[in-house]
Amino acid sequence: MSRASSLQALYVLLGDPVHHSVSPAMQNAAFAALDRHARYVALRAWRELVEPLMRSVAGGNVTLPHKLVAAAALDRPSDAVRATGACNVFWWEQGRGLCGDNTDVAAFRAAAGAVLGSDLSGCSVLLLGAGGAARAVAYACLQDGAERVAIFNRTSEKARSLIDELGAPAALSEVDRAAGDYDLVVNATSLGLLPTDTPPIVLREVRTKALLDLVYSRDETALVRAARDAGVKATDGRRMLLEQAAASVPLWFGLEAPREVMEEALMDNV
Repeated sequence: MSRASSLQALYVLLGDPVHHSVSPAMQNAAFAALDRHARYVALRAWRELVEPLMRSVAGGNVTLPHKLVAAAALDRPSDAVRATGACNVFWWEQGRGLCGDNTDVAAFRAAAGAVLGSDLSGCSVLLLGAGGAARAVAYACLQDGAERVAIFNRTSEKARSLIDELGAPAALSEVDRAAGDYDLVVNATSLGLLPTDTPPIVLREVRTKALLDLVYSRDETALVRAARDAGVKATDGRRMLLEQAAASVPLWFGLEAPREVMEEALMDNV
């Protein structure tokens, strides 16, 4: 085999932190199942390196805290990227340049529907965080007819920015305290990545039917455990991770994702 033919297309996950990510296990399993001559690696990236790295590889994904930076770097953003201002998957196309999409939107719908047992229509949602993942959550909730989306974020300015950039709809508001009655609580912050992290809310101050923590870890996060102990139906971010990862594959290769292979890799590595 010649040196040229042995080269692999490189796909990357850009974020900070990324040491915990199981995306490489899932995507490399998918690449093997699809007989793609490609490799997927996780790279811890500083903000200034995000665009240069995106333009130097075949494609990849973006995770916190760089989804907004990635969106600004694109030559061809999708409608979902334009609407949310956030990008979590990108690829290079000849003649079109750097393209990107936000598959978090559809992935959140699937994960929320699984924990709620219904769609988001008419629901009240408490959204924790105001970064790239939170934008996808808020956008999906609004598109699907949620009655109320209350954003609780440690920085009020970021919460207001999210609301304004989504057109300041009546259903979307900022709250200064995580308390009250909701159908669904969504943690879109990074709290829970480390075992020492304090949960982002005190659950006894919130009454809810269901909780979706977008963070995942080898063990359940403290927030998911606390919710289940309180009798609340709760799940972590693994379902959403699988959904967005599977949605990336056809964007890169034009092929259907081998979901069973990817799910097996996910469960074997979490």
